[in-house]
Amino acid sequence: MKYQIISILLALILTACNSPSLFDDFEPIEVITAYDSIYSDKDNPFNSITEMAVVDSVLITQHANDDYHFSLINVETRKLIRRWGKRGRGPEEYVETGSGFCIYKNQLVFLDETQKKIDYVPLQELFHPDDTLHIKKVDFPYTVDFRPLHLVMLNDYKIAPGCFKEGYFGVLDSANQIMENHFDYPFTYHGIEGIHRGTVFQTKIRANQKNNRFVVYIPQSDVFEIYQITENQIKRIYTSPFKNTPQIGKTGNRYGIKLNKSIAGLSQSAATKELICFAFSPEKDSDFHRKGSMFNEIFCFNWNGEKVKKYVLPFPISKFCMDEEYIYGVKYSGDESLIYRFKL
Repeated sequence: MKYQIISILLALILTACNSPSLFDDFEPIEVITAYDSIYSDKDNPFNSITEMAVVDSVLITQHANDDYHFSLINVETRKLIRRWGKRGRGPEEYVETGSGFCIYKNQLVFLDETQKKIDYVPLQELFHPDDTLHIKKVDFPYTVDFRPLHLVMLNDYKIAPGCFKEGYFGVLDSANQIMENHFDYPFTYHGIEGIHRGTVFQTKIRANQKNNRFVVYIPQSDVFEIYQITENQIKRIYTSPFKNTPQIGKTGNRYGIKLNKSIAGLSQSAATKELICFAFSPEKDSDFHRKGSMFNEIFCFNWNGEKVKKYVLPFPISKFCMDEEYIYGVKYSGDESLIYRFKL
C-alpha cells in the first residue's frame, strides 16, 4: 500500500510538471496582413522606447537615456507633435520619470522620482505645444519598505509595481496613504524576503478603468493574476494555471533570476477595455534577449482570464500598445526607430 501511494504521488507530480501552459495550443489564431508605417525618427532621433500608449490618435512614447522623456506623434498625420519632459532639473524637466506612465481622466500621470511627486499633465495642453501646461504635483510616499517604480490609477486608488515589505504590489488610497496589502506571489520561493522580492521578481501591472480591474504579471514566467478593486477592498479574481516560474539563483549574498534557466515568458503587455494582451515567448530568456527581444505573436485574454485570440504579426516588433482598432508596434533598424500600426 505504501508503494502504491508513492507511485500515485509521483504520477501526480509528473502530470503537473508536464501539464500544458495556458499559452500552448492557443486558438483561435488571426494572421494580420494589413499594416502601414506611421513614423520614423530618422530626422529627429530619439532613444529606445520603454513604454507607449495611444490616446485620441496621439501616440505617447516614453524613452530611456534620452534628452527627453516623452514624444507625442499624431498617428493620422504621421507627424511629431512635440518632444517633452527634458532631462534635467529645470522647470518641466525631470531626472527620472519612473519605469512607466498611465492615462487617467485625460491626464498623463507619471512619477517624478527625484522629487518624489506624482505629476498630472493635462493631455489637451500637452497635445498643443503653444499651450501653457498646468501640471499638478502631489507627494507620494517612498520609504525603506515602500518603493514604487510607477503606478496605475483605478477609482482614485493607485496600484504600483516595485519593491515592498508586504505584498508583491503596492497600494495607495485616495489620500496617497499606504494601504495594507498581503497578496503574495502565487508561486513558492525561498530565501528572499521583504523588498528584495521586488528586486528579483520584476512585477508589471496594467489597468482597466472601465471595470476597475488590474492585471499583475511576472516576466520570466507564464504567471498572471487579475484583481478587482472596489470602494474598500481589493479581491483576486483569477490566477493563470501557470507552468513556468522564474528560476532563481544566489551569487554571494544576492539572489537573481537565472536567465539561462528561465523562459522569457510574459515579456510585454498592453490592455484595452476588453482585452489583456501579452507578448509571450517559451524560449530561454537569455536566448530571447540575444535575438533582440523581438516577437510577432500577441496572446489576448478577456478580463476574466479567458482566452480570446492570438494575433500573428507579419514581422517581429520590439514594443507594442493597442486600442480598439490597431496594434501599434516598434521596430528598430540600425539607429532608426520605425513605428507601424496593424489593423485588427
